[in-house]
Amino acid sequence: MSYRTKNEVRIAGLLAASIFGDLDHSRLVEIAQAAHEYRYEPGQLIFQPGDPCNQLSIIASGNVNVSFNSEDGKEVIVAELGVGDTIGETELLSNSRRLTNCVATRKTHLLALDKPTFEGLLPNAAFTRGLLETICRRLQQSLLFAEGLSIHSLETRLARLLLSMSETHGRRVGDGVIIDRAISQTLIGQMINASRPRINVQLQSWKHDNLIRLSRNRITILDEGAIRSISRSPLAER
Repeated sequence: MSYRTKNEVRIAGLLAASIFGDLDHSRLVEIAQAAHEYRYEPGQLIFQPGDPCNQLSIIASGNVNVSFNSEDGKEVIVAELGVGDTIGETELLSNSRRLTNCVATRKTHLLALDKPTFEGLLPNAAFTRGLLETICRRLQQSLLFAEGLSIHSLETRLARLLLSMSETHGRRVGDGVIIDRAISQTLIGQMINASRPRINVQLQSWKHDNLIRLSRNRITILDEGAIRSISRSPLAER
């Protein structure tokens, strides 16, 4: 691959992140030239709690899960990040170490900007505005996640997760909406902090009531209205 073509690929990767969208082309070329590239295989650890953070990473392709381990050793996934998402901005701004685990879930290509390059972009109003919007969005997501774990029943949390996945991975079929993504019950449990047996009991109950269909790690929502109603259910004992 020629240097020019490689640089164009890097620029495309940067532009996948909204924080770079308002920068002029010459500045993008400079940033692309300064970027480091990292590639990860599915299941490969990218970082873990306590690791130093000296780079802003942009996901050019692939997906990662951000998680932490509870006191009893159970993994809880707090975010699934994909193309255009950034990693490390909060740690860089607060000069802190990593607080979570980050693992590639597919073949993943990251572009990384070192701390001096990142700090050199902060005087740019468009970049900083995009950065603040990203941080605020992540904070809102974290608050919603914490709310779900602390006050909502497993049934409500599971219904909300299915609706969220139907929005991002849903495909309408004859009798409902299939979540066109293979996802294990173990992973679902990690995403809403519940054990696999409890997830299985709830899914089987909804299957029996014809609210969903289960087939080869795929879930089809058959009664979207009922699932949406459950997602808005009054608080229940967990």
